[in-house]
Amino acid sequence: MKNVLIIINIFIFIISCSNSKNKINSNEINANDSIYQSQENYISESEYELNYVVSVANGYNYDSLRQIAIQASDFLKFNFDTLSRYYNTEKKKIILHENDIDDMWAGEYYLRRSGENIVSIEMQTAYIDTLTIKDKIATERFYSDTLKMFVFATMYTNKKQADSLLKILKPKYKQASIIPTEIYMGCMH
Repeated sequence: MKNVLIIINIFIFIISCSNSKNKINSNEINANDSIYQSQENYISESEYELNYVVSVANGYNYDSLRQIAIQASDFLKFNFDTLSRYYNTEKKKIILHENDIDDMWAGEYYLRRSGENIVSIEMQTAYIDTLTIKDKIATERFYSDTLKMFVFATMYTNKKQADSLLKILKPKYKQASIIPTEIYMGCMH
């Protein structure tokens, strides 16, 4: 239950920040600025980092995406890494095992927050495009599609690096794209 409440709080925080008419430009925020999330927690906008996630393919069939991910990892000479997660057919999402050593995230989806030449399969709702989040209707549509997954082929803080990898992938993977997204890099525990 605690895991669900944390995820809901993060989701509400993201939505409320994206819908605010007076949203502060992240370049104007310093380390001392924070946004009130609940009575117990403060999340600083400076704890978010713009990353360029390279997506190879997306869809709803985990097994098909897994095949693409393994092929892409071989093609790129990157490691295929699941973070010890698996696709749970009942929850219809990628999760850590119920008995995982991480009590907080056991049985829940835990997003990848670093690249390190890794290919994996991720839940799409964890990586909203920075342009999508500026459009309330598009944001609602994006977050309502909770079943969509994608093949993650690392991420960079430098767009040129992501563009270079995309050029390598595009001839073989027509659906490949870059997702510019703000990722929370603060403590997740």
